[in-house]
Amino acid sequence: MFRADGSLLRMADAEHPGMQDREAAVASRLLVSSGQSPLRVVAVTKECLTIGRRPYNDIPLDDLTVSGEHALVRTRGHESVVHDLDSRNGTLVNGMPVKQRVLCDGDVIDIGIYRLRYVLDRAVLVEPAVEAPVPLAFVDFLSGPLAGSSQRIDRAIARIAGHAEQVAVISRRKGRFYLTHLEGLTFPQVNGDQIGLTAHAIADGDLIELAGIMLRFRLDR
Repeated sequence: MFRADGSLLRMADAEHPGMQDREAAVASRLLVSSGQSPLRVVAVTKECLTIGRRPYNDIPLDDLTVSGEHALVRTRGHESVVHDLDSRNGTLVNGMPVKQRVLCDGDVIDIGIYRLRYVLDRAVLVEPAVEAPVPLAFVDFLSGPLAGSSQRIDRAIARIAGHAEQVAVISRRKGRFYLTHLEGLTFPQVNGDQIGLTAHAIADGDLIELAGIMLRFRLDR
């Protein structure tokens, strides 16, 4: 998840007194922007993500400052490495030209006029042994193909079904729930307000809009 400045907000940042380190799931994403305009968020789910001007790339960047096959990000386990593919204008990481570079949380990749920020997202898989009961949570689909149905939020991070053009997740932390944009050209709205790239706290009865589909967040206490 992301802070207001676009940097990563980790779900496990706050330590629990008396708790030992717990196993966490790690996901990585690339925040793609051009100038001051955020374009999209790309989840790093493949071992190899190609970047370039040609449309067959996993991340196509349509500008003449970008080579047809410019760079790739290779991921093995929790480590991602960016490789420059002998591009015409080169690949920069944090302002320095590179041929290949292991990426760290927050690193900035410059490719032509585009900027890709690499971020990590860690989600605690094992809850504390003693904690307050967490109410059951649901999203009720009010419109769209799933209108009249409900989805139970029964995981630490749950992807909301509904619209292929806009994907969001609901996460649970310390008994509270948060909505976060994952994929799509537009941001989700909560009660009519766009949430941007930040993790947005949601409460019982909040209305969520995903690409024109309306949902209601509901707690069953």
